[in-house]
Amino acid sequence: MIQPEPRPSALSVTVVRDESALVTLRTAWESLEDQAEHYGLYVTWGYVRPAWQHLSAPGDDLWVLVVRDEEGRLHGVLPLVRVTERHYGLSVRVLRHIGIWEGDQPGLLALNDADRVWSALWDALVAQRSEWQVLDLRELTSGSWPLRMLQRPGKGFAAQMQPDTEAPFQRLDTSWALHAAARTEPVRVAWQRLQQALQATYPEHCVVVAESPEDVLAALERYLALEDALVQAGHGVTIGSNLRLVALYRDWLPRLAARGDAAVWLLVGHQGEIAGLIRLRCGDTWIERHACYDPTQAALHPSLLLATQALQRSFGTTARESTLVSVREPDAATARLADWYDSRSPTQRLSVWNLQSRLGPIALLKRLWSTVRGA
Repeated sequence: MIQPEPRPSALSVTVVRDESALVTLRTAWESLEDQAEHYGLYVTWGYVRPAWQHLSAPGDDLWVLVVRDEEGRLHGVLPLVRVTERHYGLSVRVLRHIGIWEGDQPGLLALNDADRVWSALWDALVAQRSEWQVLDLRELTSGSWPLRMLQRPGKGFAAQMQPDTEAPFQRLDTSWALHAAARTEPVRVAWQRLQQALQATYPEHCVVVAESPEDVLAALERYLALEDALVQAGHGVTIGSNLRLVALYRDWLPRLAARGDAAVWLLVGHQGEIAGLIRLRCGDTWIERHACYDPTQAALHPSLLLATQALQRSFGTTARESTLVSVREPDAATARLADWYDSRSPTQRLSVWNLQSRLGPIALLKRLWSTVRGA
């Protein structure tokens, strides 16, 4: 006799709204990370807690959605923040990922069935619709549940979808030699010439890789000094312009390094640092998160040379992919790091408007105007 398959345990959702409850959740959250099939660096407890401590602003509300089964076992976590913003002259309560503050494609932490967890989360958000006006989900990947199911979110809601970011990524399932040979001839020639120029200018240059917590912290300070030079030259920065972000990295990076999930690379010449690279690891993926360079050496494209060397060393390791997020390069660069990455990961931004709020008429007019413009 064929036995019927067991019915999946019902899922329930609670909202963590204070930091003490967030701390209490740590053990169960980190245990879920070890088992989860759907996982990302920016939905881990190790990121969310320091991000909340350092990046939240006065008036921000913690809004971490926690999904459990009937036995109380954790099945999913969606770390959100509720912020108050001004739209069309009105104060609007917006829910969005905490991970978007300093991450990319934050997604969802789920034990196995991500669709089922997302569905439970949406039901909970609908039940608490009086507490928010806009659900702003950014950098959603193709095929994710919100993109499939919330484009038409149901009665009382309206949704708008638009292109978001596009991150280059490279699979590491071949060798560096084959990967380099597959570049176009102009890309290879430009890279070789830059290497020769670097060697001629700095014949004793070297790459320093900081991996221990102590070394990473010291290397981060050297990286920030490089960024300061970019600020003085008017070239912009990736971390140093925001003191809260600096505090986050000083706190978070050594913790990641203790797990083998962070490194700071420095390209060093006889007069000091020429370029810097902050690398994070999530599972089998290296994230090239930030890079900068000495603006007086912009002609050498040092951030390109350092990042391609990091990419080269990634081949033949346990990593399966490298993702390029934010690398500072000279504005008029003739060679680009993205040329060394074969694939792109486009994402979408999905905004869900709660029409049973004072924003309802505005949302309808906005949607009508979008329809008219697209006609």
